[in-house]
Amino acid sequence: MKRAVLALLAAAAVLPASAQERTLVIRDARIVRVDGPVIEKGTVVVTGGRITAVDAGASVPPGAAVIEAAGKTLYPGLIDGLTTLGLTEIGSVAGSVDTTEVGDINPQAKAWVAVHPHSELLPVARANGITAALAAPAGGLLSGQSALIRLAGDTPEALVVKAPVAVHALYPTGRPPFDFARIFDEPELKTFEERQKDKRKNQEKDLQRLANLLEEAKAYASGVAAAAGGSGSAPDAVLEALAPVARGEVPLVFRADDEDDIKGAVKFAGERGLKLVIAGGLGASRCTKELKERDVAVLLNVDRLPARETDPYDTAYANPAALQQAGVRFAIVSDDASQSRNLPYEAAMARAFGLSADAALRAITLSPAEIFGVADRLGSITVGKSANLFLATGDIMDHRTQVTDVIVDGVPQSIETRHTRLYQQFKDR
Repeated sequence: MKRAVLALLAAAAVLPASAQERTLVIRDARIVRVDGPVIEKGTVVVTGGRITAVDAGASVPPGAAVIEAAGKTLYPGLIDGLTTLGLTEIGSVAGSVDTTEVGDINPQAKAWVAVHPHSELLPVARANGITAALAAPAGGLLSGQSALIRLAGDTPEALVVKAPVAVHALYPTGRPPFDFARIFDEPELKTFEERQKDKRKNQEKDLQRLANLLEEAKAYASGVAAAAGGSGSAPDAVLEALAPVARGEVPLVFRADDEDDIKGAVKFAGERGLKLVIAGGLGASRCTKELKERDVAVLLNVDRLPARETDPYDTAYANPAALQQAGVRFAIVSDDASQSRNLPYEAAMARAFGLSADAALRAITLSPAEIFGVADRLGSITVGKSANLFLATGDIMDHRTQVTDVIVDGVPQSIETRHTRLYQQFKDR
């Protein structure tokens, strides 16, 4: 037994260091730093999974693995700030969708517990430069807690960059769920004024439920702190999850599209000192004053149709430019799983409708990192940050550009996906 142990130790001593511990050099690339000027021909050195040098004349350490990148552009890994990646495989197959819990009050639900690390959609998104994404729950009034995940890893724990990031909620619209049978039960249709009155009543009822829960969470947290060291009562998972939100420590992501709903969400959060983020935000361009005054960030999905007949066709496309002009913080997101790979083209659409190229790139890199509190680790090519990088043949927002190399935490990743395998299988048939 002793001889066998010694043999194993001797073998371990000669094994190479893990891929993350090796020094990696990307040489002669055009470096788009995001938080600084572009370096037209420079070198990036990565050691221990972090960026240790970014310079036009950085030297290559002895023994380093070198990627020759002449003629290519090096970007920081893209961040998709709102997705169901890892929670949805095939949207039309219920058994492969794990986004929604039973009931409408589930702030204790943790999305990262359900993330499937071997989802086919993760490498598909990664192959187009997305290296991190917010995996968020859906459904109900309070959906649950989201996590920022890296798109490389074998277990849910290995994927998590930060958790929880936020608690997600649906701003109550006041509209009852459609029930076809009720059409025949009602003796007569309600007038517009009656429907609006019912809508406001339902909306106020749900908002009061949320307000009561937040107040209870504050009181619960105070009681737990006071009873620390004693036996106390049984823990309440719902109130424990809401307590950091009620204290303004963890953001509340309110999904809201309508102008009135966005303004209502801003007012609701402002009155209670909540840290608010708006998801969806289709009508955000009409609420810039309120959003700016409260410093509320918006997660925008650009590839959408107008919600109202009176809206211009380009309402969603021009939204980011309007928010940029007003000084409102925002990130561009796919708000999907299978479409996450198209994140650069969502930003490109915003560019085509008035958003500057630099702001468009920032909206899918550094801006979401700032909104989620991880800008010290992700979002730009900066010394000390995690080495989440990718090389491309040109502008990543040009659909003709090809991604050639993807690096997550200093480790080069395969860019083979189910799509490329199927292409190779059927291209010559």
